Amino acid sequence: MKPAQDHSSDPTEPDLAGIISKSVLDHSKAVRQPFYVTFDPNCSFCRKNRQITLVNEEYEHPEPTFIKRMPVSVAALSYDQTYPGRSIVILRDHVTDFNALMKDRLVMYLAFMEDVSAVVDAIDAACKPDRMNYSIYMNQNEHLHVHLIPRYMNEGNEFHGPPPFRGISEMMPGYGYRTLALKIRRHIRRLRSPLSTYCEQLIDDGLPP
Repeated sequence: MKPAQDHSSDPTEPDLAGIISKSVLDHSKAVRQPFYVTFDPNCSFCRKNRQITLVNEEYEHPEPTFIKRMPVSVAALSYDQTYPGRSIVILRDHVTDFNALMKDRLVMYLAFMEDVSAVVDAIDAACKPDRMNYSIYMNQNEHLHVHLIPRYMNEGNEFHGPPPFRGISEMMPGYGYRTLALKIRRHIRRLRSPLSTYCEQLIDDGLPP
């Protein structure tokens, strides 16, 4: 067996780390210090995010759907639990244009996707779905958020079709939201990356009074 070749000092190899770093920084010009988090008093997500408080070294929210405050987002169960574990991940900044986030705040987008991935892993562990659907609509609420819809083989033929969007605006009576939310929270164990830690600090420092 031939030994693996070391290309670390090969001048013909592209500096991939440098290319990625420059690209990310070039597309993150709207993320600079001091960073100011946008708050819209008419946005229900903005108002709910401001209700999060630190209790015994863990962030909590009065709604039983609350899962966890992530570095740059908030994870919560959807009111519609037709698909157990269905959740939303909401950016902690009032961004209304997903494309602008990718073009002007790419570091924040990457940290947001790290949060989404960590929540997906936790739902997978807690609910054992067979597939995960991802949706971004921003029709009823323009504040950037991602819908995570676990799918299950016991749906039958519906498993291969899109999940219905019911637009439920109230919690289902008698459903154990708190129990499921805490079950998912316990499975969020991923270590934060330096990028997520940096972006979290930007948001924490930039929150309006």
